[in-house]
Amino acid sequence: MTVQLAELTREQIAEMALNGVAVLPTASIEQHGPHLPVITDTTLCGTVADLAAQQAAQEIPIVVAPVLWTGNSHHHFPFAGVLSLPGPNYITTVIDVCEGLVKSGFRKLILLNGHGGNTDSNRVVALDMANRLGHPVRIAAAAYWDVARSALVEEAGFDGKLIPGHAGHFETAMMMAIRPDLVNRDGLARTQSVPADQGLFSDFAGAVVQTHGAWQASVGYTDTPAAATPEEGQRLLNITVRRVAEFFVAFYKS
Repeated sequence: MTVQLAELTREQIAEMALNGVAVLPTASIEQHGPHLPVITDTTLCGTVADLAAQQAAQEIPIVVAPVLWTGNSHHHFPFAGVLSLPGPNYITTVIDVCEGLVKSGFRKLILLNGHGGNTDSNRVVALDMANRLGHPVRIAAAAYWDVARSALVEEAGFDGKLIPGHAGHFETAMMMAIRPDLVNRDGLARTQSVPADQGLFSDFAGAVVQTHGAWQASVGYTDTPAAATPEEGQRLLNITVRRVAEFFVAFYKS
């Protein structure tokens, strides 16, 4: 049977909810440099969630909700193609979607994130859902790259500082493997090697620092997109999917 919740009937969903886990992938529609489409995060997160759930379904009952493509991406304005929700609206939206899953009967939920701007908000949602009266749920929130990070470094020899980056080496390689038709080769040829963070992801004494206008002043991508290859992307995808599938199973059985 399919792992896609949207492909099931109401009766099938109700039956699955009795003892199953529901995964909500969260992503974005936002600029990804001159070489990747604005649907990059949504494509990557949706693909990882689907393939990992297919593997996990050999051991546990699991479904994947449609990818929530409206993320918190205000930091990418005024680049073209950014469709974003402000932080409070994003949090409310994710809570409302989770409420629908709970009302369907699910008591185990996973927020699988594919966009950095959603990370902290997803954790807030998980805390809120777990502490609501009348909501006996167990909920996890994690970015797919964090789940797979150690394996990507150890098995693929990938530089952990470039995971996930933004439209950089990591995401470009993954898109080359998943949707090569969406990679703009002319745009990729125009990219340059730039610092891995460009001051965009800085921290100070353990605090995360956000700087007004930092993204707008940047080239809109990080590190070395042109170094990516489809073969490397497939290796990264395989490792990521395996580790996320293991995470799904471990969460369910915990």
